[in-house]
Amino acid sequence: MYRLLFITDDWDRKKPLKSELLGVGFSVTPLVSADVFTDDFAPSKIDVTVVDLERCAADPAKLCRALKRERALKDLPLVLLVTEGHLGRIDFGWGLEDYLTLPVTGKRLAERLNFLMWKLHKVEVKNGFSSGGLVIDFECYEVHVKGEPVDLTYKEFELLKFLAMHPGKGFTREVLLDRVWGYDYYGGTRTVDVHVRRLRAKIEAGGTNYIETIRNVGYKFLGPESP
Repeated sequence: MYRLLFITDDWDRKKPLKSELLGVGFSVTPLVSADVFTDDFAPSKIDVTVVDLERCAADPAKLCRALKRERALKDLPLVLLVTEGHLGRIDFGWGLEDYLTLPVTGKRLAERLNFLMWKLHKVEVKNGFSSGGLVIDFECYEVHVKGEPVDLTYKEFELLKFLAMHPGKGFTREVLLDRVWGYDYYGGTRTVDVHVRRLRAKIEAGGTNYIETIRNVGYKFLGPESP
């Protein structure tokens, strides 16, 4: 589930859009544009920002730049909802990643946001990996789930790292045994099942599934591009 900051000055008309987003798994934090410029504006735990420019009281350029100055938001996708009148006046120099023309359905918006989040995470990062509430630090050998540290054994970490770096791709137990344990390991494939079970118990305790069993095959990591 991704956490969405939804900035709009026309909340009554956007309530159906919020309901649709909630229905497809987003959490939505509403905010009016004026609040962005207050001294106590301090967003946290947000994955993506959406700004509705229909009937927006703030200047779009100033609003977008103010959002990008916030430490918690500057590296996150920024998406604008615009009217026909805004077309031709939108400047990507404001820091936005994308825009959609109103009216837009919750399903269409959710598809676009999921795609942007997929692009953000679809990298074989050198130092770490992030997907939803799961954060893996490759250098420090640390794993956090929703901000809480998770204690993994070395092999559990290596197994999670390998799967996470290939989101959506299924691997047989034999391949996992070879890639994680090494070709000179003489244990059986049941070792993989045991480690996956223990790994799931540790990282999926909060109810979010990160690893999926592929019946009669093996396992895969449920990244943003997974069906």
